[in-house]
Amino acid sequence: MLIILIWLASLTIIYPIAMVLVTSFKSYGEANFLSINLPKKLLFENYVQVFNEGKILRSFLNSLVITVSAVALIVILSSMLSFILARNRNKINKVIFFLMMLGLCAPFAALPTIKLLQVLHIYGSRISLVFVYSAMFMPFSTMLITRYITTLPKELDEAAVIDGCTGFSLFFRIIFPLLRPITITVGVINFMWVWNDFQLPLYLLNSPSMYTLPLSVYNFFGQYNRSWNLVCADMVLVSLPVVIVYFLAQKYIISGMVAGGVKG
Repeated sequence: MLIILIWLASLTIIYPIAMVLVTSFKSYGEANFLSINLPKKLLFENYVQVFNEGKILRSFLNSLVITVSAVALIVILSSMLSFILARNRNKINKVIFFLMMLGLCAPFAALPTIKLLQVLHIYGSRISLVFVYSAMFMPFSTMLITRYITTLPKELDEAAVIDGCTGFSLFFRIIFPLLRPITITVGVINFMWVWNDFQLPLYLLNSPSMYTLPLSVYNFFGQYNRSWNLVCADMVLVSLPVVIVYFLAQKYIISGMVAGGVKG
């Protein structure tokens, strides 16, 4: 009985996805019904039109640069901070950890953020978006990685120090390679968050040439709000990269979440 209820509940997710996928191959007239009925003919031309008129390639490159840069910054900075917080548990570091955890529930404040970026003369640029993403998603990443580092024996650090390996050398040569399961987990989760985000690029990017893929859907929908076949094709193209990344790395997400949560 429980399995049947779960399958019925899953239809609320499966049906819209199936409708978008099927509609992306329909003609203009068929797409207006927004159903999961199969089209009379598969129109791959919809994707060609979307790719050319929706400037998908430009938006894809923008998303790729912003997402990869933000994820790399989050993983490296969170790992370094987590190592310090996990190994040196003094009062100051406990306060820092507490303040980082407050970041998990702190909402995004648009006006102060925009004002700060304007003062720094980086508002409207890709780098501003990278910095904001890093600040927003570091608390969650730091929490997971800190819990994971506490499972690593301190004897590794002591042996490395005796051999003359200290500071950045100790971290990057000894500790960081051991963090592979949790850093892959953190990287994939943040990749999906940043890639799919619509709100921050809308606020922080002021030039269409810098639009990310989610913004391209918004812009494309404004031009073709009656052509649901084209809108759905655009949504499929935007979602495809993150779906591929998730399926390739889902085993790392599960193992990393378990390692960072249960063991900690």
